[in-house]
Order: sequence, then structure tokens, then C-alpha cells
Amino acid sequence: MDESEYVERASAVGRAFSPAAPIMDRDLFAGRKSQLRTLTGVAAQRGQHALIYGERGVGKTSLARVTQNLLPETVVAPYYVCNSEDSFKSIWTGVFEQIPILTQEARMGFGHSARRVLQSGTELLPGRVTPHSVVRVLAMLCESVSIVVLIDEFDRPRDQRVRTLIADTIKILADRSVEATVVLVGVADTVDELVSEHASIQRSLVQVQMPRMTDEELREIVRRGVRALSMQAQPKFVDAVAEMSQGLPHYTHLLGQYGTTRALEAGRELVKRADFEDALTDALDAASQSVRERYHRATQSNRETLYKEVLLACAVAEKDDLGSFGAPDVREKLRLITGKAYDIPAFAVHLKNFSSEGSRGGILQRIGSSRRFRYRFRDPLLPPYIVIKGRIEKLV
Repeated sequence: MDESEYVERASAVGRAFSPAAPIMDRDLFAGRKSQLRTLTGVAAQRGQHALIYGERGVGKTSLARVTQNLLPETVVAPYYVCNSEDSFKSIWTGVFEQIPILTQEARMGFGHSARRVLQSGTELLPGRVTPHSVVRVLAMLCESVSIVVLIDEFDRPRDQRVRTLIADTIKILADRSVEATVVLVGVADTVDELVSEHASIQRSLVQVQMPRMTDEELREIVRRGVRALSMQAQPKFVDAVAEMSQGLPHYTHLLGQYGTTRALEAGRELVKRADFEDALTDALDAASQSVRERYHRATQSNRETLYKEVLLACAVAEKDDLGSFGAPDVREKLRLITGKAYDIPAFAVHLKNFSSEGSRGGILQRIGSSRRFRYRFRDPLLPPYIVIKGRIEKLV
């Protein structure tokens, strides 16, 4: 292919595989069928609201965005992404800025030109924003339009009052049967971590947990992406990508993107298993600086130690539904990596250092009680990086 065609195809790869941005296109959104059905059902039912929760990197934002795009055109669906400095007022100001309403002149009907005279719902907010004032504005707006409010990164605001006030708002909306739906999206293991103020809102808040994706769902991401490019992929490539991703669609998109790019560079329409090995190198080079630094701090040493091997054993250890593992799980994987049988005391200090806030960076979270401690990675995107690093360095 000539240079212009290659550039066009390479741009298409970026649309088919999206490791750095949420998926917006339903045709490229794989898996999560039950969650998608639940959310679209919530949006259609008065008095129902939803909370999407789970680990970072499992596709919560993509689910919310695809749901937003599947709503009827008659529904206004403002999407607000929180930051650490947000207050209750700033969140709702940002939400209402995205809701256009007709001015009085337009409502009186002066032809199509008058419909260009718009103002946002923000102008209806009073100076002091409270749950009751937000509900009053939503009720007023819902007289002429259906509204679904999506609030992402709900876990980020440092002001804990934000969660309390949002919970109050949802309770009032439900009690008054206002035809506005609120969908919250946040990183958490349980609902209580995000909304614990009102047990009474549980009946009106549909809980949508986002577990890690199954290997088959991850394989479908690769297949859909390749089909969108009018290419094909060897099953061994698809399987290898799914296995390396550890249930996280971010890595599936990343490796799918680099694998198909390698095939295009070779002038092929078929993505081969060998392209996976090259994709690993590309993915390692593209890793964020924060991930690189955490890995380096955790494994650096001036003398020969097992830090690198133990961390790799943690990354590949068998994990439970909460992503946690125990020292016996690490011991077995460490034996396979090093070819030696280490007792738990030989690497217990490594696990302790990984889970402290010292020089090793607090890379693990220790949970449970003494002698029954379990561990899990604070950043779920780190274990696949560790495995890729170990794979390239021939440790695994």
C-alpha cells in the first residue's frame, strides 16, 4: 500500500482500538450485555437510578458512554466527569450547563429561528445550591424533556460532603418521582464505599457491578476491532492478547492496536501470533511514566535480591474475586519463575515492603489479619505491565 493508504489505515486502527479513551461506539463495545440492558432499563423507568462501580480500568466509563449514546434522541443526557476539587455546587453547575432549555420567547413560538435562542439549565440554579434546589430545577426541566444525568469519577472529590449531598438528591428525586435519572460511576469494591449515607436509597439505586472481563469478552474486543479494519487475526494472537490482559480491556485495546499496526507495517491483512511478541515490546515502551516509576521503586536494589521475581510472582498468582492473593499463591509461582522452592519466610519481607509506604512505594495493599494476610495490587493496571516486563526479560 502507498503512504497515504497506510496513514488512513493506521488512523482506522486508532478508532478500532482505544486504550487511552473510552469506547463510544456500540459496534466496537464488546461484552457487558447484562450491564448494558440494566442501565438502559433504569433510564426508562421513573424513580430508578444507578451506580456503576468496580476496579479502575475495567471499562466503567465505556459502559456509561455507550449507554448515553443508546438513549433516544428525545433524552438529554449530560455527562460530567468529577475532579478532586469538585463540590456539590460545581458538579451540578457543570451538569446543568449541558442542558439547553428554550427561553420564554422561544417557548411562545416565533418560528424556527426562535429555537436558536437557548439558555442552559444553570441559569435556573439559585445562589445556594442544595439537594432540594437541584431537584426543583430537574423537576422543572423534566416538564419538557427527559433527563439522564451521568456523573463519572464520583470517587474523586476529596470533600466527603459531596457523596452525602448526592445521596440526599437521589433520595429526594425518588421520593418525589421526578422523571430524571442519575447514574453514578466510580471506583470502589462495594456500594458502601461510594454511597453509605442513606440505606433507604438502596431500593431506588440499581447497583451495576463491573467485574473484570472474561477471556471470551476480551477476545471479542480483538475480533470486533480487527473486523472494523477489514482484517483478520490468527486465533493464537487473539488468545494471547486475552490471556495477557488479565481481565482489563485497556491492555486488550493496547495490544490489539500494536499487533494490528505491526501487521499493517508488514503489508499484511492478517495479524499473526508473532505480532503479539512485537506488540509486547511496543506496549512496554508506551507504558505511563507513573507505572514505570512504581515498578522501578519496587524492584531496584544495589545487591542481588528477589524483589523482581517476587513481584512477578505476585502479578501471576492465582487471585480471588476481589483480586487478592496469599503468600502460598506467591510461593508456587515463585518456584516456577526461579526454579527453586522458597519457603514463605524467605520472601515475607518482600511482601511486607511492597505493602508498606516505604521505599518500595506501597505497591500492594495488605488486608486480613496476622498469619492470614492477603494482598492485592493498589493499581490494577500494574500487574499486566509486570508480566510483560518479565516476559521480555525471559523471567516467565
